[in-house]
Amino acid sequence: MIYTCKKCLFMFDRVGLVERCPDCGSENFRPSTKEEKEEFENYQREFNKKKADKLA
Repeated sequence: MIYTCKKCLFMFDRVGLVERCPDCGSENFRPSTKEEKEEFENYQREFNKKKADKLA
């Protein structure tokens, strides 16, 4: 599941129990909206493409 921190707006994905935002440590986060999920997935695709390009 993809979450968004209510304090710093950091988006992150986790499986299982989530207790804190991995960026700021806040316990105040929520499941991401559809739009946020799309943004997160687009960022991940771009990041992985750039990483693969560097390894090639």
